[in-house]
Amino acid sequence: MPVLLCRQKAERPFRHDKLNINLWSEQELCYVIYHYPLLCLDGFVSEPLFMWIERDLQRKDLAEHLKENYREGVSAENQMLTILQECTYYDVNEVRGFSERIQDLKRRAPYELIYMEGRILYDAGKYHLAFDKMEDAVKELDQEFRRSREDKQMDELLHKKADIFCDLAVIALRMFDNNRALELLTSSRMSAPNQRAERMQYLINGSGDLSDAEKQELDDEKEAALSAARGSETYREVEELFEKDDIRIFRDASQMVKSWKNLYRRML
Repeated sequence: MPVLLCRQKAERPFRHDKLNINLWSEQELCYVIYHYPLLCLDGFVSEPLFMWIERDLQRKDLAEHLKENYREGVSAENQMLTILQECTYYDVNEVRGFSERIQDLKRRAPYELIYMEGRILYDAGKYHLAFDKMEDAVKELDQEFRRSREDKQMDELLHKKADIFCDLAVIALRMFDNNRALELLTSSRMSAPNQRAERMQYLINGSGDLSDAEKQELDDEKEAALSAARGSETYREVEELFEKDDIRIFRDASQMVKSWKNLYRRML
């Protein structure tokens, strides 16, 4: 992306609901469209965005162009291309690459797009939203399964479903819900036999249909992860906390938990 200064910072931000962030400039708008197109395809490029571009970014020319496109039924992906082209924060090759990525998205099955959106939300730390989106992907995948008639395709869909259940279990663990994670791993194995679910279950509670060599490998990985965690700043903070007297432990622990909760809420 070329290095350009923001031409205009808005007096009021535009809210991107799925990412749960405020956009303050056309540079930030272009960045979100370019890096998160899947989160901008459904309802993002609409009348409220046009009004913000016109009133707050003072880009009446661009807003009028987008409004005219909207009246003519131009697709959301072409509207996003218009924004990238007219704002010129990305060069011709980058915009062409963006167009190719959009075309790839359009070729994917509905459940794949929903799943990909869930992955993006997970990577952004929006765990509850990611969990809901991946559950929607499972439901859409079930619809795809009912429409399928080929045994090979049905088997492939079942294995994909099993893998999504594992992803859901990962998110459940991120939200400190081990019981829910174990339930999801059971659903994964019921969909299709898979080693990923067995390995995850072994790491959670020590059970799972694994060989002794596989168990030893996971034990070594778990111990390495625990050793790394013991060297983390958070672990040292907890250790230092319990070296204090009872009154200070209670006071400082409350403050520490409060800060952790605030951090977690910001990820929702």
